[in-house]
Amino acid sequence: MSRNVLNDASVDALIGAMLLLDPRTGERQNVIAFARSCFGGRVLYYDFDRAQASLARMSPEEQNALIEWALHPDR
Repeated sequence: MSRNVLNDASVDALIGAMLLLDPRTGERQNVIAFARSCFGGRVLYYDFDRAQASLARMSPEEQNALIEWALHPDR
């Protein structure tokens, strides 16, 4: 994803990834904290095993879109 411009495939992958994660159980927040901590150098609390299990349900495209979105400076 380039700066401030999302192509249709990236948006579709991000939406697909978000729909797989349940915000009511904290799953979505856990995966985003994991991505920000591992890939963004931010130290955040997350459950590693739950994050890995959640990411395993996603396609590589969905994983990449979610990680890029989580690391965007405006988030």
